[in-house]
Amino acid sequence: MHTAGGARSVDDVRHLPPGPRSTALAPDRGPLAPSALRRPRQGRLGDCWLMAPMLAVHETAPERLRGLLAAEEGGIVTVRLPGAAEPIRVDRHLPVDDRGVFQYGRRDGANPGWVGVLEKAIAARVAGDYLFLQRGMARFGFELLLGQRGRTLLRLPGAAQILAWRAEGRAITASTHPLSCRVPSAAGPLPVNHVFAVVGADARSGHVHLRNPVRPADLLVIDARSFRRGFLSVDVTAPLR
Repeated sequence: MHTAGGARSVDDVRHLPPGPRSTALAPDRGPLAPSALRRPRQGRLGDCWLMAPMLAVHETAPERLRGLLAAEEGGIVTVRLPGAAEPIRVDRHLPVDDRGVFQYGRRDGANPGWVGVLEKAIAARVAGDYLFLQRGMARFGFELLLGQRGRTLLRLPGAAQILAWRAEGRAITASTHPLSCRVPSAAGPLPVNHVFAVVGADARSGHVHLRNPVRPADLLVIDARSFRRGFLSVDVTAPLR
């Protein structure tokens, strides 16, 4: 394991300290990006503004995410973010706790893999440290991943509009507000100031289908009234396929 230290670059490879709620770095020796690209899952880092767009893009055009990564020898990965002038090279030493358990983004149900590497590269790009990755807006997350600005809408769409956007191949996120905890859902009160991926809707009932990046395998279905009460805005991309 590597202990904490300042962010640095060695041989053009970016090295970051473990960040909050982690104590060291350990090598991720699992698969990087197998043919079946598992959903990204948010870990103990408050970067839902990045992980929800990553999940929304995965649900829409996963090849966009795979195309950002190129594995090299020695466990180095080159990450080419569309908005960055130069590629970012990172190793696969990722934050762990005292027990050696990976703490941040990972492939759902598996090792960090491509999710952990992409999260690390973006941390290096944005702030040079995981700590400062904990504040942001979903629109910026889409811009980092896709190199294009999405639209932020304060007027929440209905089921028909969501289905039309999904049919066009657009990725969508929805953000809650400070009082969202007063809105119940099948998974309990909605988390405050959190970003979800919007993955579909039911035209007949008007229900909206969401995935929480903290539990991406679970489909959260909420009625239109709860959606309007619990969410502040949506972000939607241009067609991705």
